[in-house]
Amino acid sequence: MGVEQRAWVKLCPLSEVPVGKAANVFINGQRLVMTRYEDTAYVLQGHCSHMLFYFKDAKVDDCVLTCSLHQSQFDIRDGSVITWTEKITGKLLEEIKLKKQLRTYETSVRDGIVYVQWPTNNPDNVRVKY
Repeated sequence: MGVEQRAWVKLCPLSEVPVGKAANVFINGQRLVMTRYEDTAYVLQGHCSHMLFYFKDAKVDDCVLTCSLHQSQFDIRDGSVITWTEKITGKLLEEIKLKKQLRTYETSVRDGIVYVQWPTNNPDNVRVKY
């Protein structure tokens, strides 16, 4: 089994990455979300690790992404759990589902363009839709 190769893949202009909310981005059909804090873009898995609810249009306040289903909160910088859940049904489920941080993807901004580290042997074949 070989070592997974990674490459910088062009995502979009930094000016198109939203501030204050998460927006969908699809890379090779995989749903992720992107958001921005100051001059840094962040890319994370596209669903909450609590109940797999999609983050599209989820609120982002400073560096905190909040799931609109049960208000679980995550740090966009490293995916760590800040608050697991606030609603009663979520609290009940907390007993059977362990806290799990979000997967994050390394990003870089060069000349106003956001790039993301993506597992691929051929970055020219990576499809991006946002």
